[in-house]
Amino acid sequence: MKYWLFGMVATVSACASDNDHPSRSKQESASILVQAQTVGSTTHPYTSDYSGVIEAHQTTPLSFASPGTVLSVAVQEGQSVRKGQLLGKVDASTAENTYQLARQKEQQAQDAYNRLKPMHENGTLPDIKWVEAETGLAQTKTAVAMALKSVRDCNLYAPESGIIGRKQMMPGMNVLPGTPVLDLLDIKTVYARIPVPENEIALLRKGNIAHVTIKALDRTLSGTIREIGVAADPLSHTYPVKIQLPNPDQSIKPGMLSAVRLSLTSAQTGLLISNKALQSDAGDQEFVYVVVDQRARKRRVKTRALVGEGVLVSGDLKPGDQIVVAGQDKLSPGSPVKISQYQHGK
Repeated sequence: MKYWLFGMVATVSACASDNDHPSRSKQESASILVQAQTVGSTTHPYTSDYSGVIEAHQTTPLSFASPGTVLSVAVQEGQSVRKGQLLGKVDASTAENTYQLARQKEQQAQDAYNRLKPMHENGTLPDIKWVEAETGLAQTKTAVAMALKSVRDCNLYAPESGIIGRKQMMPGMNVLPGTPVLDLLDIKTVYARIPVPENEIALLRKGNIAHVTIKALDRTLSGTIREIGVAADPLSHTYPVKIQLPNPDQSIKPGMLSAVRLSLTSAQTGLLISNKALQSDAGDQEFVYVVVDQRARKRRVKTRALVGEGVLVSGDLKPGDQIVVAGQDKLSPGSPVKISQYQHGK
């Protein structure tokens, strides 16, 4: 009887053992094979490359102060000019006639003043008449000065030394006051203007050194960041940054293309992960999968900078976490995973 009972117990145990093994085997076979990387904390210096365009240090649009028809243009695009040099003229005949009329009225008022002055000194001229004579002479002198300025405004002079940029006037054209007809460029120093992504703009500081290669001249120069924009482009979400470059021989021209390399250092400690781990959901939110107890867990992150083939991120991660860097396209939150190859973080 005892042997019979022992045989029954052994049989049941064997059956139970046989049922357990297929279950574990099935769970293991359902696990998704992935590759993982250990997250490490770092403050990582790196270089970043940008494409830029050369701009003049200062661009001054020039216009005539008086309306008229252009008679002559004394300069060409790209020409060097000095301060006070004549650049162009408009028809001054009306202004000159107005000036001559004002001069004649001034002479008339001066003659009346000279005749009445002895009478005023002798006391034979009423004070009101003498005041009228003084006021009339002063008014005509003011009118002469205004007319003379109108004559001079028919000529356009260079306010500073520089290079003529765009020329937008030709003889025979009618121009209006305030309408730009010439651009005067200061290119003794120039700017390399680059667009910087919003996730990198906080890493830049005025005075940072940049290496700028001018492709057209096959030259590389060192410059410094002078201006950092505060308003982003609404389409590209980039900020304009200007790097000042010396240009003593004025060989660097506005509009030339440039390649800019900046050495950046993150001001805060971040987590450096492989760019293969980074994903975006339907809401354009960045995330990675973390392996926890052989299960895939979703963790939100935010890119702060690109570092070679890695990404400096912040978010719901900590040093030592194992993030999935291959095979994540088959995962969903809670999926069972098996690490087929282990990679240490950089």
